[in-house]
Amino acid sequence: MLELYVLICSILLMLLFISYKTSEPFYSDAVNPSYQLKGCPSSYTLYYDKNGATMCCNGEIIGKTCNADKECTIAGSSSAPNCTTFLLEEYKHKADDFCPSSMPSYYENNINKIKGCTKGILNETMDGPSTSTQPVCKIYTSLDDNLKALDSCMNQKEMDNFSCFGKNCIKTLNQTVPNSPVLITVTFTDNTGIQRSVHTRNSMQRFLDATQPNWKDKGMDLSKNIAVAEVAKAYYIDKSMSKDDIQN
Repeated sequence: MLELYVLICSILLMLLFISYKTSEPFYSDAVNPSYQLKGCPSSYTLYYDKNGATMCCNGEIIGKTCNADKECTIAGSSSAPNCTTFLLEEYKHKADDFCPSSMPSYYENNINKIKGCTKGILNETMDGPSTSTQPVCKIYTSLDDNLKALDSCMNQKEMDNFSCFGKNCIKTLNQTVPNSPVLITVTFTDNTGIQRSVHTRNSMQRFLDATQPNWKDKGMDLSKNIAVAEVAKAYYIDKSMSKDDIQN
């Protein structure tokens, strides 16, 4: 009798578990929201085609036809892609190219000429972050601005991609000289318990090229200089470089 009771309870618990799992949404809206644009994407113009469908055109409209490579539909019967789906696909490709891993959601507002990335979901018009408290970075139009801005997505992405090492490792973006390329600083504790602060080789080279154009003539070698993160890791952590190999 006891065994029958245990069997029945087990079956009931299993049924409850299955019911819970099937009723649970596969995606969380907080992670994968169901965007639905109510108007045209930024820089697109709304028009109605010959069938009465609500359309968006990223270019000139002649009669009831979009004279551009990019168009999408908001409502009605049309062979053009849905604007939300179209924009999400476009944003995905641009996110892969421009967004750091810490801020993977790409957006752009062509009216205000703003492009950037954020951590979290986008607003209803998909041209900015959902809230003002979300971390954001900017995509600037020139390489020079991207390298010199502390809020640049390019600098943030490069910092995210650099692997930390040692103990208590922290990566930060720093600008020690106004209007100079940003340094990617790595602070870590070595095997002896001493805290060190160094800069990645690429960011340090850009900084020196801008602030000290003749730095190579002074004998500085970034493949040996202990102020370079890659050298510091090899010397303090990996022990693959000796004291005779490094340059202070």
